[in-house]
Amino acid sequence: MKHSNTSSLAIAQTGTITLIGLTVLTTPMLILRSASPAITAAEISLAYSLGLVGFAMTLYALRLLTQAVPRRALHQIAHTYIGGWAGILVAAAKILAYAVLIMMGVDLLNIGVVAMIGQGPWSVWLPPVVIGLLAIPSLYARLQTPVTVMRWLTYFGLAGLIVVLGAGLLQEAFGRFDFEAINQARSEAFASAPLISPYFPRIDSTLGALYPAGILVIISERIMVPAENRRVDLRDQLRAFVPAFFLIALTLYFAVVLYLPGRRLSVPAIPIATALFGYPGTIAMAILVSIVGITASYVSYRQLPRLIRDLAVDSLLPRRLAARDAVRPRKMIVLVIGLLATAATAVLDSTRALATVTIFILYAIMLVISVAMIYRSRSILNDSTHAEQRSQAQMLQWVFIGYGLVILASLAVISWIHPQWSLSSILLLIVPGIFLWTYRRGQTRRVDALAIDNDNVARRLPTRVHGLVLIERCDQPALKAIAWARATRLSSLSAVLLDVDSALTKQTRDQWNASRIPVPLTVLGTPRGAVRGPFIEHVRALRKFHPHDVIAVFIPQVLETGWWDRFYIRHSTPKIIAELKLEPGVMVTEVPYRIDVSTWNVDDSYEENYGGAAEDGYTQD
Repeated sequence: MKHSNTSSLAIAQTGTITLIGLTVLTTPMLILRSASPAITAAEISLAYSLGLVGFAMTLYALRLLTQAVPRRALHQIAHTYIGGWAGILVAAAKILAYAVLIMMGVDLLNIGVVAMIGQGPWSVWLPPVVIGLLAIPSLYARLQTPVTVMRWLTYFGLAGLIVVLGAGLLQEAFGRFDFEAINQARSEAFASAPLISPYFPRIDSTLGALYPAGILVIISERIMVPAENRRVDLRDQLRAFVPAFFLIALTLYFAVVLYLPGRRLSVPAIPIATALFGYPGTIAMAILVSIVGITASYVSYRQLPRLIRDLAVDSLLPRRLAARDAVRPRKMIVLVIGLLATAATAVLDSTRALATVTIFILYAIMLVISVAMIYRSRSILNDSTHAEQRSQAQMLQWVFIGYGLVILASLAVISWIHPQWSLSSILLLIVPGIFLWTYRRGQTRRVDALAIDNDNVARRLPTRVHGLVLIERCDQPALKAIAWARATRLSSLSAVLLDVDSALTKQTRDQWNASRIPVPLTVLGTPRGAVRGPFIEHVRALRKFHPHDVIAVFIPQVLETGWWDRFYIRHSTPKIIAELKLEPGVMVTEVPYRIDVSTWNVDDSYEENYGGAAEDGYTQD
């Protein structure tokens, strides 16, 4: 258990580092793409400062959550203090957030490739193809295995950015700028035309600066860890984000000094590298940007099955998905999410669109959490008489009222400036939301239907149990099923043969009589006409004649051990089993018979002999 907890914490740390790398490269691009054409230091400083304010407010709100409800996840907080629908909404938003982060990383990869070889028609279909390819290794990865190589690749990409920015500071200090390379980077930047907001560029730039605050929400809690380690400590968050904000500020500084606004299809780090080192700098930084993008996408993919298992533990998804061996169902859900992300690239085809959707989704989570904490505070104020608890609840209420109003205003601004992306966020959120809500509703109805009532009929013991053994011919599997049925000491027992082939029916009847089996044989149907109907009608007739009895049906089931004939044997299982399970008062038992096709040894009597020998040996001792 200790090793499992350590692995989970290591995976969470890897995810934090990769998302920090994605934030460092993406945030300056979001700020500069949305700024006015003639960017100024004051304009960038204002947007950066407002981004810091939003980050600080979110960090403080998350710290209060850690102190008040340290053992609960965000969807658990919403479910506990608001209702089941709020928990479903937050859980669906978390799933969608990781899907959008996958798209963000792939878009960063696309930007790096375009910077290296230029724009082309392939850049349209590259993101959906890469999203699909990344799903393959993530599906076969083990949930408890940390991806150490991804962490070091992210370190490698950030180290390259640090080297470029450090070299830029040295060149500026010693006055050794290569103005020819700077002019070349400027001409490329202006030729590609930055994406400008047509109405409110400064507001749009500020929204881009809120991207780190949104990422903070998703990495503020760990997935699939013990409850005491769920919330991330304030020091760990600052240890990760303080260097990140320093690198973001330094990138923005060089963008202003070199007059290099973000290009339409590039991050600011690439034109900065071009201005400082020329074309080799472009190639090197493009490779590093691609590495960070691909690692962020892969780690986000790896988090999805872990999140699915976490939600299954909380009964927001089927509980069987929480089992360690439920690998295939989790793979199918991840594949569906990957397909949805692939389809969403047709609408969200720019980094700014993806970032806006990310901010909208994660801020919506914090809005729901703010409402939940307000409800929690009011509940404490109404019920508690402890002075310290009431004082803390009063403080939390006013803090989350203020923070919720800020979040609500931010969502309103996003919806006003970018209604198409806000609508896309809501539509994308509906898909996992409907799935979770449908399952939740079905589970509730199932529990209500299975609840214990005062019906004495359901508690009445059956009078007798009648046995039927369905056979195809007189062979070893049939004899074993007969033996098992006789061992249960039934009130009555008979073997049933469906008359599909008259010759086979006659042969089976003769072998049955010759073997002197002490069980009567009943033949149902007519040659070439009996499939499943006659046996079902026979069972229903017995039920009608004995309404308070139980009908036990024994069916021989051949188990294969060879590799080539598994398809044949597996698909020869009679469909009548599924139909009998729907009949009231009928109990179906499959009697296994092992056949070793590698040596064509169809006699499993060694099982009984081995068991008898062991029993005799035990008696002698």
